[in-house]
Amino acid sequence: MELPHHFMRFEKVFWQLSRKVEYLWRDIFTQTFPGSQSHIMYLLNQDGPQKMSELAQAIHLSNGAVTAAADQLIEHRYIRRIHDKNDRRIVRLDLTVKRKETLDHLEKEGRDILAQVFHEATDEDIERMYTIFKQAIHHLDQF
Repeated sequence: MELPHHFMRFEKVFWQLSRKVEYLWRDIFTQTFPGSQSHIMYLLNQDGPQKMSELAQAIHLSNGAVTAAADQLIEHRYIRRIHDKNDRRIVRLDLTVKRKETLDHLEKEGRDILAQVFHEATDEDIERMYTIFKQAIHHLDQF
């Protein structure tokens, strides 16, 4: 089945937009959290406290590489080590209060740029895009 020309045009511009938005967020976060530090911050922010081995597996790095990145984040007081109450050998990493201020600032910077990018879109346009993207996410989840 051949797709209509207008869908192929949409697909091309959608991928361009997706890549540019991804690069925008990556650039904003890597200014403060270089390399794998940004991945660690993201995962801890999304999923809560995790063991080093869990983080290493999630971002496809060695335990040593995650430890080195985590040590930098600990030194700057963005994350902390938490010892398990039942087994002191188990250590999890968790975010500190300082990270909230920093992440809030970075997220605001990104949102401000996106607001400028979409400044010509009406409230109705934004609502329609939201609905379409939510539907698309739902359909992707079905695969």
